Order: sequence, then structure tokens, then C-alpha cells
Amino acid sequence: MSNDIISYEELRRVQSLERDEKSLQEIEESFFKKVIKYIETKKNMIKENKNKDNVFSEQALEKNKHELININKIIKDICERRRRKIVNQALNNTSARVHNIENMLPEEEELYNKTIEIVKEYTNNFMSNFNSNSSEEKKETNEEKEEKSEKREETNEEKEGVHEESEKSNNKYQLKVKEQIPEFVWKDGKKYGPFENGETIHIEKTIGEILIKGGKAIEISDE
Repeated sequence: MSNDIISYEELRRVQSLERDEKSLQEIEESFFKKVIKYIETKKNMIKENKNKDNVFSEQALEKNKHELININKIIKDICERRRRKIVNQALNNTSARVHNIENMLPEEEELYNKTIEIVKEYTNNFMSNFNSNSSEEKKETNEEKEEKSEKREETNEEKEGVHEESEKSNNKYQLKVKEQIPEFVWKDGKKYGPFENGETIHIEKTIGEILIKGGKAIEISDE
């Protein structure tokens, strides 16, 4: 038989290997192409035997019909067994960094990769129902973070009561905070802070001088 066509015995051998072994067995890349040619050959033989009117032709006809039915069963069994192995391997390796695709045909490797993609997408969508808050934090852009920082500055300015026009007067300093300052109560009974590192604040001169001397803040010009 031509090397381009597989034999019935070879089909049964491959089927036995896939049935008896847990791991995916090696088959040549042209395996299924050879099977197609083998099936076509069997169909042609059946057609030829139909046109002959003798006992031997009838026997050959029945034999080829029977083999063709078995061939289709064998191929279906091989495909299903290999498919189960590939899908199970993909399910077990969704989080793996290195993937073993040994003995996979090109179309089987595609099945393996797509299965992993589908499982990962399903898992991510499912888990997002439980950790939506952390997911949102991860999706924050730099602009969103800056916007939140600006809002915190405005809130702190409201706390210290220096967001009005009086903040521009000579009685206040404009400072840039050098390290985190916890909330504190001043002599006037008002609460100031907390202030974050890098934050710009307007504050009473008497307090500002203490912060500057203590290395907690530096004076900056009012632009």
C-alpha cells in the first residue's frame, strides 16, 4: 500500500494506544489526510465490486463495506479520546506558565489554546462578581488617580477652613507638605489635617512657621 494511505491495522494500533495510555499519543501530522485517502480508496473499491457479477466480487464488496463502517467508528473513537485528553489538559493548565503541547497536531493545539482562553475568560467574569472593588482599583488610570488626589486636597482645604478668599491674605502661608502630618487641634480650637506628603496647603502663619521649622513643610510661592 502507498505511503500516502494508512492501513486498517495501523488505524487499530493508534486506537489501542489512545485507549490504553492516559497521555496523548504521537501520530504523524499527515495521519488524518492519509485516513481520508484510505476511505476514498475503500469507497472506490466498493463501486468497482458493485459493477462485477461474481461470487468473489460480492465477498469483496461486503468485506469493504464492513471495513468502511469500522473505519468510521475507529476514527470517531480516536478523535473523541484525543479531544478529551486535550480539553482535560487545558483545564488543568489554565494557570500554567509553560504549556506542554507535545504530540498535538496543529488543529489540536488550536483547540487547546482556545479552551484555555474560554476558561480564563469565564473565570475572570465569574470572579469579577466578588471582587469588583479591587478590579475597579486596578483599572484606574493615572488621570483618575490625579482627579481623586485633587478632590482630597479640596476636602482637606474645607476641613481647615482656608478655601475662602481670605487664604490669599498676609496672615497665611502656602506650604507644600514634605511628610505625612496627622490631624491636630490648634490653640484656636480648630482641627487641621490630616495632610499627605506632597500636598499643597494654606495655613495660619503661626502654624506654618512651626511646620517649616520642624521640617514638615516648605513655603512655596502663590501662583
